[in-house]
Amino acid sequence: MSVTFHGQLKALIKSVLYLSPVIMTAIVFAGSPLARPDAGFQPEEVVKIVINALADNDNPYPDAGIETTFNFASPANKINTGPLERFASMVKGPIFGMMLNHKKSEFSEVVRGENTAYQMVRLLTRDNQEVHFAFRLGLQLDGEYKGMWMTEAVWPLHSMVEGIGA
Repeated sequence: MSVTFHGQLKALIKSVLYLSPVIMTAIVFAGSPLARPDAGFQPEEVVKIVINALADNDNPYPDAGIETTFNFASPANKINTGPLERFASMVKGPIFGMMLNHKKSEFSEVVRGENTAYQMVRLLTRDNQEVHFAFRLGLQLDGEYKGMWMTEAVWPLHSMVEGIGA
């Protein structure tokens, strides 16, 4: 009987380890409805959490995905884009609005420096357009978020690509 219990426990632990970062975040932050920065998250996990939240923006409540994205914005980023209401307006605009409720996402490998990481994301929008965004993340070196990877900047690559050779 104990062999069965240990086998079941091992299978459960194995399945939990393979859960997506968003599901893991929900488990870790069971007391909070939205994901928040944590020193355990690697840059690629932060980008996936943000992208997945934006894909399902209105879950568990309207603009929860935007709020999750704001949670992962670095303090310096929040100075330029905050407060949340201003940030939400920017995300709903013509450039970043394409990220909301997108259908599919693909992630490049992370290019990582000592305290900076870059990752590109390809999205299939709700209107079936393919768009690309680049994320720059920074490892916070002090303050409340010390040791945590947070979004420093996001920019669309599609407008840059369209401008090449024009």
